[in-house]
Amino acid sequence: MLSPCIRALTVLLLGLWPLPGAAAEEAPRRWALVVGENQGLSGEERLRFAEADARRMREVLQEVGAVPPERTVTLLGADAATLREALKGFQARLAVEASSRDWLLLYVSSHAGDGSLHLRGTELPMRELVDFLKGAPVGVGLLILDSCRSGLATRLKGLKPVVAPVTMEASDLEGRVVISASGADEYAQESDALQGSFFTHHLAAGLRGAADASRDGRVTLEEAYRYAYARTLESTLVSPGGVQRPTFRMDLRGRGELVLSEPNQARGRLTLDVKTPGRWLVVASESGSLVADLEKGEGPTTLAVAPGTYRLLLRADEGYLERSVRVPLDGTVSVGGTPLEEAARLRLARKGGAGSSLLLAVGPSLTSGLVAGLSSIAGLDVRLVREGRLFSGVDTSSLALGVRRGTGSGVAFQQTELELRLGAGPHWKHGAWTFSGALEAGALAVFQSRIPDEEARFGLEPLALVTGGVRLDVRSRLSMLLSASAGGVMAKRDSGTALVPRASASLLVGYSL
Repeated sequence: MLSPCIRALTVLLLGLWPLPGAAAEEAPRRWALVVGENQGLSGEERLRFAEADARRMREVLQEVGAVPPERTVTLLGADAATLREALKGFQARLAVEASSRDWLLLYVSSHAGDGSLHLRGTELPMRELVDFLKGAPVGVGLLILDSCRSGLATRLKGLKPVVAPVTMEASDLEGRVVISASGADEYAQESDALQGSFFTHHLAAGLRGAADASRDGRVTLEEAYRYAYARTLESTLVSPGGVQRPTFRMDLRGRGELVLSEPNQARGRLTLDVKTPGRWLVVASESGSLVADLEKGEGPTTLAVAPGTYRLLLRADEGYLERSVRVPLDGTVSVGGTPLEEAARLRLARKGGAGSSLLLAVGPSLTSGLVAGLSSIAGLDVRLVREGRLFSGVDTSSLALGVRRGTGSGVAFQQTELELRLGAGPHWKHGAWTFSGALEAGALAVFQSRIPDEEARFGLEPLALVTGGVRLDVRSRLSMLLSASAGGVMAKRDSGTALVPRASASLLVGYSL
């Protein structure tokens, strides 16, 4: 989703990971300043995920980038004066505590334009951030910009342009690196589905292990940039905001690999042990937040994630195959097996191969009445919903059973209804939400009893409905569903048969089978 001017600069200064056998005291220290601000200048639309992206990067840096909390400064909701003061204080601290072997990281996510950050009604020239980066008393400075037209900062004097793909070597590093989320004349974009910006999401997933092309348990600067560039480009190919191309410039001297993260050192690790490439979604079950939307390459991939329960969805051309796993506090959980391998192969071969899921839902309903004296009738709905392709444009089918009972007013009588419906239609997923529509048809059995001076009555009438619904996944297998239907029943009358309008609403609790 296009943001008016997303994200601002990210200066990451990560430390070089020690080589095997190196003494711990020789390892460079890592420092980070992370800034997120949703509000820009007056008249600019408020960003939705700038501050959330800043939190996401802070978590990644501390969990897999070896930036400790005591050397991390976080600013959320800061104006230009507050950021200048933070830069000044950070500069003074680095002058006392940092060394030429250390790395520095500055991450700013905000509105931007015309070469300046737009922070809570104020402006800060990007030049000040670049000057801070170049003047910091550390060996390496990494600046990452996630904002509209952030490529402008990579044009600043003293840095050499690098176009993707990029190769580099560095050790005992001196110099600076600037990565921007977009070109000088391009929009950076946010995504409701990702709950963040395309670039930051893919960069964070890459640092957690998705970018580890060499499968050595480490993510280098080259690997992280290659992955974030390719995934951001892919994600924005058909976006209303246009294609977004991250840019890269550097001025580094030395030899060796610049390692940004080591996912295999994280406390919790999740291995997607499927050889065939595939598209995976990793969703935190408790919060429903999307941890990673990644394109896994050939062979297994290990992601560093926080301990907890996750839903894993292997996406095919149509549908998906889902698993639920729990990542332990310390250790690795591996997910694979024949069904997932086959689903990945089917997706790779573009043969459909859609997985399907079943949902059983139960809850109360309220329905309009069919006869005078009974304007509405309450009851219980039970539904079995299958998500899986039937034919083009129809990927949801359902079987619904409704039981209702009510008492008439005016003339006392009791009416019991038993309703059976079959339905089919499309559905659309958006994060933890699923929206669906369906055409339903079935039969309604009506029993009327306790009618004064009359015998009990029975009728069996056909019905047809149009139904819309929304589902929210709240836990691993539990969900809440709200649906509404409108249509008609061909009801018997003393004078013949008449079409009676029918409307109903239901609130259900669902469980995935």
